[in-house]
Amino acid sequence: MRVIVCVTQIVDPEIPPSEFRLNAERTAAAEGIGQLVMSIFDENAVEVALQLRERMLEREPVEIIALTVGPPAAADVLRKALSLRADRAILISSEGGPVLDGVVVASLLKAAVARLHPVDLVLCGRETGDWHGGQVGPFLAEALGWACVTFVSRIEVIEGGFLMRRQSDEGWEIVWARRPAVATITNDETNVPRLPKVRDTMLAARAPIPVWTIPELVGEAAELWGTSGRLQVRELAIPSTSKACEWIEGETVQEKAARLVQALRERRIL
Repeated sequence: MRVIVCVTQIVDPEIPPSEFRLNAERTAAAEGIGQLVMSIFDENAVEVALQLRERMLEREPVEIIALTVGPPAAADVLRKALSLRADRAILISSEGGPVLDGVVVASLLKAAVARLHPVDLVLCGRETGDWHGGQVGPFLAEALGWACVTFVSRIEVIEGGFLMRRQSDEGWEIVWARRPAVATITNDETNVPRLPKVRDTMLAARAPIPVWTIPELVGEAAELWGTSGRLQVRELAIPSTSKACEWIEGETVQEKAARLVQALRERRIL
């Protein structure tokens, strides 16, 4: 069985708000403001793949391949996946390509999945930890013509398909999906990401990571440019806040209370 886990590199969500900056021209977070990390839900997806492989040891060999779309620096999140014992990792270079919206990323991943045929299962985080779009997994499933199950926390393999434990508004439900399938993974107490071992981290740092380019996958990429830009960010800004402090004067507590009530009424708070 071949399992592909799609991972994404984002600015660390734990960055202090006072250090966060925007690049107004790119309508994105400014570069260099914080550490770049793997999106948390993608870490959950890697954990689900690792648990699936462990449960299948006696039944069927499972190969886990980590994929990401991004600049050369995105190789760091692939090394994180390798340090967690993914079997292989591949970087799809976005250099020279269109703006990476959900449709473009899904199109590139579809081409990569086709190149890695046969593939039995594709896992994505339910959403990225920065924009929280939640689009790539369903878009990819639609492009592949495969079943898509969202908000999955655990996957079991059965004859001809998968049983997936899925979070819903009413609680948890068990969904059957035919092979091959796409699943978007949510966080749960059953898929808390494990910590890599020091030896595996050192091996991952030296592991070669193949780089696939857009022309390799989709030729001249004319179709990608035609689909990009459907969702445009017109403006991005950090909310501004202001604070003011006014002392309520008075000789007695009753006098201060009366002036406080008067001030609140003047501001139409009362």
